[in-house]
Amino acid sequence: MYNKIYEKKEFIIFQVKEGYIVYNTRKSFQEGHTHLKHFEAAKTAIDLVINKKVPKSTDGYYLSSLVRISDDDKYISKINSLIEARDQKGKKEKYYNPGYKLSKRSV
Repeated sequence: MYNKIYEKKEFIIFQVKEGYIVYNTRKSFQEGHTHLKHFEAAKTAIDLVINKKVPKSTDGYYLSSLVRISDDDKYISKINSLIEARDQKGKKEKYYNPGYKLSKRSV
């Protein structure tokens, strides 16, 4: 089916056309896999789930990927609470510096 390129405990990484699939063999494929673009991100996701570490500086997609491949309810609830907290905060507005000159070459 896919080319298995990495395996650690119950997790397998497959290389696909546009990135990598991380799969937890303790869950069904539909519920226990996620797609990631980079191999290092896939390996890091596995390590985070195994060690039950919650990353603080990642985006919502990566956090939801960790939820999909984890089978520990406490870990999943920690990550879901972080996702909810970030959703409640909203996105930051872009900073605009009115004193910045658009073109310094025109002098």
